Amino acid sequence: WLASALRVLNERERRIIAERRLQDDGMTLEALGSSLGISKERVRQIESRALDKLRDVLSRRHPALVS
Repeated sequence: WLASALRVLNERERRIIAERRLQDDGMTLEALGSSLGISKERVRQIESRALDKLRDVLSRRHPALVS
């Protein structure tokens, strides 16, 4: 279900979620921003939007998973 949900994200959103949330030692906003050539605030904004998209798709496809 997670792989299916991640398909709603664009490539940059997927990378940010993968680097920040799907690894044991997630990258910091600053490190990820530096590697993407954007500010840490912009990374935070993109991450927030991506998490909202994931919550939305999961709530529609798998309502029991989202509280």
